[in-house]
This record gives sequence, structure tokens and C-alpha cells, in this order.
Amino acid sequence: MKTEGVMLITDARHVLRTVAMSEAKQNPLAAAFLGWLLRADDFLSMLMEVADRAAAAKGADRNSRNVAVLGYACSIESLKSRFTAEFTKQLAWLVGRPNFANGGEPCGVVADPLNFAGVLAGAENLPVDQSRKSFDQWAMSAWNDADALIEGVSWRRGLLNNLRFRISERNDAPPRKSGPLWLAPALQRRSWDIPDETSVSDVLKAALTDAARVTDGFEAGLRIAAIDWAAARAMDFDVSALTSADIAGILQRVPAVFQRWTWEDKPRTSRLGGEPRRWHIENEYHFQSLLYAVLKPLIAALEEEQYMSPTGTYQPRSDLCILALELVVEVKFWYQGKSVKDLIEEIAADLSLYLRKDSRYRNVIAVIWDDGVRTEAQSELRRGLKGLSGLLDVVIVNRPSCMKLIEAGVSKKQAGKSQARAQKRVSR
Repeated sequence: MKTEGVMLITDARHVLRTVAMSEAKQNPLAAAFLGWLLRADDFLSMLMEVADRAAAAKGADRNSRNVAVLGYACSIESLKSRFTAEFTKQLAWLVGRPNFANGGEPCGVVADPLNFAGVLAGAENLPVDQSRKSFDQWAMSAWNDADALIEGVSWRRGLLNNLRFRISERNDAPPRKSGPLWLAPALQRRSWDIPDETSVSDVLKAALTDAARVTDGFEAGLRIAAIDWAAARAMDFDVSALTSADIAGILQRVPAVFQRWTWEDKPRTSRLGGEPRRWHIENEYHFQSLLYAVLKPLIAALEEEQYMSPTGTYQPRSDLCILALELVVEVKFWYQGKSVKDLIEEIAADLSLYLRKDSRYRNVIAVIWDDGVRTEAQSELRRGLKGLSGLLDVVIVNRPSCMKLIEAGVSKKQAGKSQARAQKRVSR
């Protein structure tokens, strides 16, 4: 990136930060939102201050803004234990109130997506029980009211659209993204959105355009977050800015780890008691552990064995998933006796379960361990999987030639010849 561009970024951040700080000092909701979004020490300090005041509110002093402030605080791990109890109490009070007053005035959650966002941020940390289901039903009703009230294509409208996908009780696919190009990258830092696969320069240009004219502190904070996202991707390898396409690229390079795979005929050291070691991969659990070891250091949000939305009495469970990217990594072990047809059917069935309309996931990467090294059949498998809705990519990892052949007592030289003969048969 050119020096002139870096200077422009620095100047823009300074201007936007001044606007954001000014708003945070006057508006408790801004202080909470900006502390949650940016996580800078000064904004976090103001968030704690306004959250303490919101927690102390009683009787007539209660309002939806206080609930939102506490919600933003509860979504920060270090503050969760401090504010969750009071947030839960005030949330119950909020859910029990009508969305519109007798005179037709909307409540704060319906009128302002920033209030709504704070309430949802806090609720996402509550256990999934009957009270959470009641909240989700209320939230969907409030969202529908807000949808009818907030019009246009502003960033506030874009934020409202994003909030719908965060409500578990929705019964259809999330609406299309709307709002400025910088909104999704700004929210991605809090795992609340996924930027489209657009160029970093486009996002950066959009966030910098007219930055000097921004007077809204909320917008200023969002633009700062978008600028930081774009600058990180342009100048450094920043794992917090990874996209689903990046994950697919990492998985495509998994075969490279076998260059240093432990598979010994004799101990590598002369230490007394040393034994030769071999790291076997004999089933899907072994392969899943390998992929977890590759991805977890890069993606702290990676989870495994997560239950998905139930289908009747059956509740499917994903292998690996990254909620922030709405991505499931489906792990398959292609045993030597299994046909291409059977494997395609299995993956297609998994997609239908993972990507239901009420699912929080939208894409799947299938990663397949080919225990039979069937290179001639892999093309057929890819063709069969191509076009399945929601399948972002297919990664096939071949079993290294040393495995099993040597284990069965075949020498390295013989193993190499056997592998060469197998490949020759395939090429005919």
C-alpha cells in the first residue's frame, strides 16, 4: 500500500475517532456500542461506566436503551459475569411490554436498530431454554414492526437486515445484504456479518469516502472498524479477517503436512527406550482431529461437534463449524469399499440437514480423506458434487503411500513400487 494511502487512512481514522468519542461522551448507547465494536481501552472504560448506571436503573428509570447497554456489556467475555444477572431481569421487563405505546409511539427497540442490536448481543449469551425461545418469538415480532417502520437504504437499514439473521425463530432465509459496502466488514470484527468477496480496495475506498463529513458517532465507529478490517487484510496476514474462501484455501493445502508426518521404521533418536512412532489415520475421527489441529490455531471461533436444528426426532451434529462465517466443514472418510455414489448421497443428505432455512449456516466445505487413493474416481466424485446448493468447495486428501503398506510388512522400496503400479493402472 502506498505511503499516501496510509497517511489518508491515518487522517481519516483520527477524524472519525474524534466524532465517535464526542458522541460516546454524550450518549450512553453510543458509549456501549462503540465499546462493544472497537474494544479500545477508552471506549471500554466508558462502556463499563454506562453499564453500571444502566444496571442500577429501577422503576420508572428503566428503558430499552438501558437493556441494550447491558446487552452490549454482557457480550464481552470479561464483563459477562458482572452484568448478566441484571441484564436478564431487565430483558424480562422489556419482553413483557408492548412494542407500541397507546399513542402509537414505537418502543426503542423497534425505532432504533442500535437498541435492537444491543438487546440481541446480550441475549445470544443466554442459555437455550424456554425463556430464550420466548425471547426469540418476541424479537421476531419486534423485527417485523421495525421492518415496516425503518425504510431506505441507509446503514441503519442494513444493520436491521443483519439482525434478522441473528434471531433463532426466523423461518426463512436471511434477507439480502443492504447498506454501504463498509458495513459488513465493520460487523465482521464482532462475527456479526460476512463481507462479500469484494476487493479490499473497494471496501477501503467506500469507508474513506466523505469520512470528513461524518457527524454520526455510530457511523464513525463502524467506518473505523471497516478501515481496520481492510487495512489488516491489505498489509498483514490477519486471521480475524479470514473469509470462507480463505478457509477453503487453507484446507486445499492440508496434504502438505504429510511432508513432515511421523511414520518411522526405527527410532529417530538414540535415547534409551525410544521406539519408532507412526501417526495413523484410520477413520473419520482421526481425520477430523487432524483438520482441527490445522484450523484451530488460526481460527479461535472454530467449534466441533455442534448440534444443528432438529429434523423431527433427529438432531444432526456438524463435524467442524465457524458460526462467524456461517460455515460448516464436513469431514468424510472415503473407505476403500465405499462407492462414489454412496459418498455423494451422504454429502447431499448432510447438506439438506445443515442448510435448512432455519439454520444459522449457509455454506459447507466437504473435506474427504481418500483411503484408497482413487484418483480416477475423484474426478467423478467432484462432478457429482458440483452444483449441490450450499457446497462451497470440495477438498480431497489422499492417504500417503507409506501408510498401511509398510504397516503390513512391506518395505519402503516395495511400497514405492506398489504405489507406482497402482498409478500406472489408473492412467491406462
